[in-house]
Amino acid sequence: MIAVMAVSFAACRHANQPRTAVRSGVDREMLKLTKEQIFQRGEEQFAKKRWVKARTYYSHLYENYPNDPLGRRSLLRIADTFYQQGDAVNLVEAQYKYRDFINRYPGSESADYAMLQIAMCSYEQMEKPDRDQQKTREALDKFNDMINSYPRSALTPQAVKRRQDVLDRLAKHDHIVARYYLKRRSWNAAVSRLNSVVERFPDYADRAGVFYDLGTALSGLGRKAEARLYYERVISEFPKSDYAGQAKRKLDQLKA
Repeated sequence: MIAVMAVSFAACRHANQPRTAVRSGVDREMLKLTKEQIFQRGEEQFAKKRWVKARTYYSHLYENYPNDPLGRRSLLRIADTFYQQGDAVNLVEAQYKYRDFINRYPGSESADYAMLQIAMCSYEQMEKPDRDQQKTREALDKFNDMINSYPRSALTPQAVKRRQDVLDRLAKHDHIVARYYLKRRSWNAAVSRLNSVVERFPDYADRAGVFYDLGTALSGLGRKAEARLYYERVISEFPKSDYAGQAKRKLDQLKA
């Protein structure tokens, strides 16, 4: 009983004692610096690609000066450090921080940048064309959001260029599927998928290959006149492509 009382007394005494904050060396250093100096230290670490160390300075600024211009910039830089780390987990965290910035400061002159970076986080996670394209479709939606929200932004041309990369990735995916059907001589399925690529992705980089494959699929279905039209389009619209010579040989075979 005496032992229990002694433990209880010691616990109460400990609970009533004031807590002493334990600060790291960086925390103690920041107490001696102005907010401008703290931000500059963060920038110096960022330039050296010391993302975690840089984030320590930015986090201190944002937590202590959330409504100060430097505090706002620091939240954006926190997101940038996660983005620069580049792995899937940190890209998700970066996307969350960029979204947090937009929600907190929707009128900021950097909101367009934050929205572009949200799209870039999905862009960086895109799979190869022969894999699942969920992140690619997600990136497309987010680039569209940025372009529609900030059509006059100086960053919009960059978003448009990246969006075309995304569209090419989606088109390539469908093209690969179509070629799978071609190998299996599933001509109708191939024609359907290839026509979809032509309609949905007018700026697809390998449009010549799509026309050539359409000629092949239509020829397989016995639709020779339509096949000739697509081979002729390859020759006339893409005379320098690798498919032009093949299309000429195919035309000669059809005429024969």
